[in-house]
Amino acid sequence: MHELEVLGSVLYIAAHPDDENTRLIAYLSNGKQVRTAYLSLTRGDGGQNLIGPELGDALGILRTQELLEARRIDGGEQFFTRAVDFGYSKNPEETFAKWGRAEVLGDVVRVVRRFRPDVIITRFDTDGSGGHGHHTASALLAREAFDLAADPKAYPEQIAEGLQPWQAKRLFFNASTWWRSDLAEFVKKEPSGWVTVDVGGFDPLLGMSYTELAGRSRSQHKSQGFGAAETRGESTEYLRLDKGEKLSTPDLFDGVELGWARIGPGGDRCGALVRELVDGYDLRAPEKSLPRLSALARALGEIAATNGPGRDWAERQAEVVRRLILQVCGAVVEVTSNAPRVAAGDTLKLSFSSMQRRPGPALELLRFDGAGSTQVAAGSAQLASGSTQPASASTPGASGATQVAVGSAQPAIGSTQIAMGGALAWNHPSTKDFDYAVAATQAIDQPYWLAAPHAALYRTEGTGYAGIEAASRASASFRGTLRLPDGLEIQTERPVMQKWVDRVAGECTRRVVVTPVASIEIPDGVAVVTGERAVVSADLQALTDDLGGALSASVPDGWSIEKAPPPFEHLRRGERRHLEVALRRSPGAQAGLLHFSFAGPKGSADRTLHVIDYPHILPQTWYTPADVRLVPMDVAVNARTVGYIDGAGDDVSKALQRLGVTVQRIDPATAHAADLEKCDAIVTGIRAYNTVQALARFQPVLLAYVENGGTLLVQYNTNGNDLVLDARALGPYPFTLTRDRVTVEEAPATLLVPAHPLLNTPNHLGPADFAGWVQERGLYFAGELDPKYTPLIAWNDPGEKPTTGALITCDFGKGRYIYTGISLFRQLPAGVPGAYRLLANLLARRTTKE
Repeated sequence: MHELEVLGSVLYIAAHPDDENTRLIAYLSNGKQVRTAYLSLTRGDGGQNLIGPELGDALGILRTQELLEARRIDGGEQFFTRAVDFGYSKNPEETFAKWGRAEVLGDVVRVVRRFRPDVIITRFDTDGSGGHGHHTASALLAREAFDLAADPKAYPEQIAEGLQPWQAKRLFFNASTWWRSDLAEFVKKEPSGWVTVDVGGFDPLLGMSYTELAGRSRSQHKSQGFGAAETRGESTEYLRLDKGEKLSTPDLFDGVELGWARIGPGGDRCGALVRELVDGYDLRAPEKSLPRLSALARALGEIAATNGPGRDWAERQAEVVRRLILQVCGAVVEVTSNAPRVAAGDTLKLSFSSMQRRPGPALELLRFDGAGSTQVAAGSAQLASGSTQPASASTPGASGATQVAVGSAQPAIGSTQIAMGGALAWNHPSTKDFDYAVAATQAIDQPYWLAAPHAALYRTEGTGYAGIEAASRASASFRGTLRLPDGLEIQTERPVMQKWVDRVAGECTRRVVVTPVASIEIPDGVAVVTGERAVVSADLQALTDDLGGALSASVPDGWSIEKAPPPFEHLRRGERRHLEVALRRSPGAQAGLLHFSFAGPKGSADRTLHVIDYPHILPQTWYTPADVRLVPMDVAVNARTVGYIDGAGDDVSKALQRLGVTVQRIDPATAHAADLEKCDAIVTGIRAYNTVQALARFQPVLLAYVENGGTLLVQYNTNGNDLVLDARALGPYPFTLTRDRVTVEEAPATLLVPAHPLLNTPNHLGPADFAGWVQERGLYFAGELDPKYTPLIAWNDPGEKPTTGALITCDFGKGRYIYTGISLFRQLPAGVPGAYRLLANLLARRTTKE
């Protein structure tokens, strides 16, 4: 309720999920009570994943949800641009060359004009001290947008859409001791232009300090391993004024009107109503505030209707008031289903449950609108509106996790208005079951930014979104109108939720989503074809009852279908049918995509449904094209059995199976030396030494395996405090882990020892094997090598010296040890032929000639 007293706003700008300073956001949103938002240029899809297999687009979905969970805790709002995180970038010039500077700058300008911040804060400086090129780019774009957002000639299409120019008061850089250890002393000596803020204060309403709240918020970035302490006591943030009006006092909001006077005519009246509301609030009887909230809502509505300078704040605060009205009455609605999804064209059974949990005059439901056709008798279901939001979900309208949308990505197909009538029952749930029919033409629910293929920028044309919104709205949702005892009418919207009880987790909820009639599930998205013929399989899962039809496939040039799967009938919802396509490869066949599609009387489908489900986020449904990448190649493999120790989120073991290798999973916590004897090689997954504690105990066993004649291939690890043993003990002889990386995927590869067996047996490797790579060459290379190691490859990004630690090897006893920072975990799922040939060599059994 105190947020009604303050009319100020701050926009924090950085590059990725987890770049934001949650301490400052928590303090500003809760301590200063100003509207606070974080603009992340990207969704983090170019990073790694510590908790699961999601990479690329899937990781972007996961990290988007982690940001929304963080904002739900610290009270901020969330925005993005259309920029795709393409991985590590060493300078902003490379970043802008890939993204397009004008396009992403336009998105930043759009967010500034939409959010209209008084103060903008950047996390990174423009001098490159932030390291990552995306970091520096975020600071440069923020500075440009500070000026351009106020210029009506800049991005005039936004003005034509109804956005207005906006000039923020100031732009600050949020410095950190991470980059400058003597920051406190420096600011004390040179205080001009600096503002210091103690964000460690204790909030009696929250029952915790802002830094405790920030620790919980920061810890939502679990995929990146950013669990944080919930600290207490003084915590100073340093902010340097970079643009805007000079400071007359060391205050972020110096000269900014934060009260109701800023909205002009009508502001004094609203301010007086807010003071009466706050002063008269009764914690034990919150419903007594209803008349004052209603009066405030009316006053704000009058200001918004004038279309004057105070309209934006009037509309914003009216939204807060509507939420408070429902909260003080204890009004609750649940629109639930026992199914998590419904196919377009099907009917879903839903249940209304509503009540008003505080005594006093009852709210009255006037009407209820749902997409599609619903069957609810007038007066039989009592709709209230409270939070149907699960404890760990961030959906549109949820307190503390506001999503600003410009329209629904899933337009309602035929909206039916239902007259409800009747007052809400006091503390007694009123329920009604009914059917919800979804039009066969209804668009499916998916992340709006992935609706179209993308490269460096997401393509959001035609989605109803501008590309800056955090998430999609649910198409299965209902909009209701409630009338207060004094006649005021307010609107509310609720998505349809599935609710169930887990014996361990307790009550769980998730959004109900609209799907196609089928999901074509691909067991393996890459087919390595070494002969003239191949068989590619797919599993078709019915997402509706009584599904019939046929699966077809289209192939790239040089391939032909010898045998297609027969049609089928009467597949029940959830049932699967395994189908196979026999292919013939011509001598000139090139790599390309085999695309599956299904068609039948109930509809068509050509996508694979995926679910991302972790305890800390709301489960997410998304789709990929039902494609298999056909990779014709000449590759020899002489390893038969390979032991694999899983790391963090890599899928290299599947690539081994594509080569015809038998993969044996090795668990260092339970394995013994005898378990390794039948393996031609052992491979550790990416960051295994960062995530598998038992490797500290198992390392001597692995080295003994090498000494007795085995091959051990260690993929990249990072030299952080989570490394389970000293980096110099990763191999039989010492080396260190560096942060060296080559980010340009086309960087030429120099073979340092062309005659080495790893570059020739069983496949002779050459320049063609390093063509067509994706995102990067590699990362976290080895350094300070013991002389017994032999580096095999050198490469470098433009303007830099060659690095030689991407692939190193040494003989140890009768066996061979290999460490590589080459990003095989990206190249192999992308079907890069040279990566498979290189992998086959790294695993090869040693010959007596070596």
